[in-house]
Amino acid sequence: MQFTDFFNLGSGLGDTVKIVLFRMLPRGAQIEKVRAEINNGLLKKYGKITKLVIDKENQTISADLDLKGESEKIQITLKNYRLIQAGENLVFELGAIEVSREWLDALLKTLMKTSVIPARIEIKNQLHQIVLKSLL
Repeated sequence: MQFTDFFNLGSGLGDTVKIVLFRMLPRGAQIEKVRAEINNGLLKKYGKITKLVIDKENQTISADLDLKGESEKIQITLKNYRLIQAGENLVFELGAIEVSREWLDALLKTLMKTSVIPARIEIKNQLHQIVLKSLL
């Protein structure tokens, strides 16, 4: 078993171990762990996040993306996000999104306006809730 396998376990005891280990990390390492997870999962086919900055005080998330087929980095900023406790679950409210590519900015805003990308996302997984509460 490799060290990274600890972070890819199922639920139950595995999630408890992941929560404990995540909370022990310094904030910078937590952000780096999240960036790596996004790169190895959601963005694997499309490129990668090269820089991720989370400003808890100003409720801003900024990322530089190196996407396949693009000659320059793409900057994306999420402003005025909110975390709302809704019973046992957490709700992540996206706020405003700005992207450095005009066409991609327009596409994301259209997808949010038509609810293809929801403005609010309910977070049911306890590990994900812990990560969001810690970082945001």
